Amino acid sequence: MAAIIIPAWTLGFVAGRILPASASGSRHLLLGVHREIASSIVILIVLRLAWRATHRPPALPDCVPEDQRVAARALQCVMYLLMLMTPLTGWLMSSAYGKTVPVLWVGHLPALIGSSELAAPVIGVAHQFSAWALGVLMFGHIIAALLHRFGRRDSVLDMML
Repeated sequence: MAAIIIPAWTLGFVAGRILPASASGSRHLLLGVHREIASSIVILIVLRLAWRATHRPPALPDCVPEDQRVAARALQCVMYLLMLMTPLTGWLMSSAYGKTVPVLWVGHLPALIGSSELAAPVIGVAHQFSAWALGVLMFGHIIAALLHRFGRRDSVLDMML
């Protein structure tokens, strides 16, 4: 999931925070690609949650202490919540701004709510908060996986891949 979430996050960040408002053509293009990728994330996360509901993840190695096991499971639950919440708040925000959300370059998702100048910025804050939280947790998750691989030299990273 990181391979698709990181590009979506980066495009959203660049279009929303780095590009000046005067670069509307570039900004519009980047946000369009951001929406395309994010709409596919919604589909993929629903499929992943369905798979997880029917397939139990492998147990962590015995060398992982119990407190780290609990932390890993809690982090996974929060990350799944944020992986669902971030694109859904983006979809809501786009709907509130009256924008369509393209999906997989073949169609558009229906608007979840009507256009609302009042709700759009509030939903935008929720979208940005969830995106930043997801970004920070994903970065920490990647660092922890690399520490397991190269520091502890256990099989935790193999289980994640």
